[in-house]
Amino acid sequence: MNMTKWQCLECAYVYDPEKGDKTQNIPPGTPFEKLPKTWVCPECKISIQKKGLFVPRE
Repeated sequence: MNMTKWQCLECAYVYDPEKGDKTQNIPPGTPFEKLPKTWVCPECKISIQKKGLFVPRE
């Protein structure tokens, strides 16, 4: 499974798949590519569907 972290370019929030997202009931171990289409950045509320606003982070 891909455990790459992804960063929001709007606010610099980093989604860490090993932690998931408690604010939206995303369990730990959920890769970014498997987030539901309804997921939004917990910091700035930008939609995951806004292509190019989330980039892989090493």
